[in-house]
Amino acid sequence: MSVSGRQSKILVVDDDLLMRKSIASVLRNSGYEVTAAENGQDALAMFETEKPDVMLLDLRMPKMDGIQVLSALGEKVRERPVIIVSGAGSLDDAVSALKLGAWDYLVKPIDDAVLEHAVGRVLERLSLLEENRRYQLYLEEEVEKRTAELHRARKMEAIGTLAGGIAHDFNNILSVMIGYCEMAMDQLPRDSRVVRDLKRALAAGNRATDLVKQILVFSRQAEQELRSVKAQYLLKELVKFIEASFPATIKVEASIDLDCGPILADPAQLQQVVMNLCVNARHAMSESGGTLGIEMTQVDGLPEGLVLDRGGAGAGQYIKISVSDTGHGIGEELRHRIFDPFFTTRRMGECSGLGLSVVHGIVRKLNGNIVVKSEEGRGAEFQLFFPVSEEVPPQNGEGADLLVPGNNERVMVVDDEVDVSEMLGRMLADLGYRVTTFVDSGEALRHFTGNAADYDLVVTDMTMPGLTGRELAVEMMSIRPGIPIVLCTGFSEQMDAEQAKSLGIQEFVMKPVGRKELARIVRRVLDNG
Repeated sequence: MSVSGRQSKILVVDDDLLMRKSIASVLRNSGYEVTAAENGQDALAMFETEKPDVMLLDLRMPKMDGIQVLSALGEKVRERPVIIVSGAGSLDDAVSALKLGAWDYLVKPIDDAVLEHAVGRVLERLSLLEENRRYQLYLEEEVEKRTAELHRARKMEAIGTLAGGIAHDFNNILSVMIGYCEMAMDQLPRDSRVVRDLKRALAAGNRATDLVKQILVFSRQAEQELRSVKAQYLLKELVKFIEASFPATIKVEASIDLDCGPILADPAQLQQVVMNLCVNARHAMSESGGTLGIEMTQVDGLPEGLVLDRGGAGAGQYIKISVSDTGHGIGEELRHRIFDPFFTTRRMGECSGLGLSVVHGIVRKLNGNIVVKSEEGRGAEFQLFFPVSEEVPPQNGEGADLLVPGNNERVMVVDDEVDVSEMLGRMLADLGYRVTTFVDSGEALRHFTGNAADYDLVVTDMTMPGLTGRELAVEMMSIRPGIPIVLCTGFSEQMDAEQAKSLGIQEFVMKPVGRKELARIVRRVLDNG
């Protein structure tokens, strides 16, 4: 019999030499390792030093008897069994021994088979208890892990709710800032200092727009506009920006294969993924500098063991994007945590801890996956894999940046934010449309009811008090079927592009919407309507 895969050790305690030798001989023949003691004091010492799996303890001994030894051992007998052996004990002795924790009580003379059975039974029970303890430990660890996952899920849900509210309000603010910047720039000479200043303000507004998208992706609420894109051209532009903005102590080495096939992605979010990885790499090399590597190539199949959420593993063509650094690296104990929200190795205030969590969220939503290769003190490499798309990327036509003018069509603009309503009204008026604005959706519906034939298009916000944009659109289409409607939103959990289309709404637009984009959308809806 063995315990935990090793030979079991038995301590035989008896003041009678012949009895000790007899019991020891039987147990050795049964395959046990046996040690012996002749009195209770020696037994206590050997119990600590030899750490036997079972102790066979004589009840009547000089100096210190079995009952006294049991009393001295106390709770220890719960983990390491003691079997009392007695030749002259009474029933009261047996009861006392069992109360003190003895696992069994044998009466001399002991038959060899009875001895072997008693020891085997105790060891079997001990083995079961150890297995139960291991299973209990496993269950406790699982409960702790599941509890942590539940807390994380609740935290993510709370963050997502907060993110949605922030996105709606912040995107309305950005709409006004970006819109008025664009309109102001048109009123000034192109080479003026004020235009240069406004361009910087406009660039900051666009970065803030990207930040809102990043927060929504992190909270898993962003709607990704996936299309077939040539990621190599996005990376080339990103490399130029990095070379210009990263410190001179960091050398940028880029190897981008321009012949790579397209992938299905949101261009802004794909750039965000690579930029986050580059920023992390810069931090890893902030003290002594180093080399930042950016590589893109097309490969056959995936690394062994790597799978995608859709499409399985292995076969097919994939785009591999690698971002590497020669920094301090990531230790094994941290690698499994780097994609957790809010986890960071930086000092408080240096970063949000969202960067790699955002990377992970975007990559998985694009049906990609990530391989992290790093050792402490030897740099790190993040490898991103995306399936090659069979869709042909759209070509940018000439004049894509030109404003598409209106033809004096009548447009109704409805938005409960006064600044947004006025800004959209001015934009459209400058483009050549006749615009009427409303900040109350109920008032807009009442006006439309009596003047439905006067309007060629309605541009409405989604989230408004009273009638929402969805409700307003449904009411207007019931009054005048086929009226072209553009639905705008800073963020909404109740509506997306697919739902809008199913209602008969022609366009669903996320704020902030730039003037050129608005011009193209309005013209497209009117021309197709």
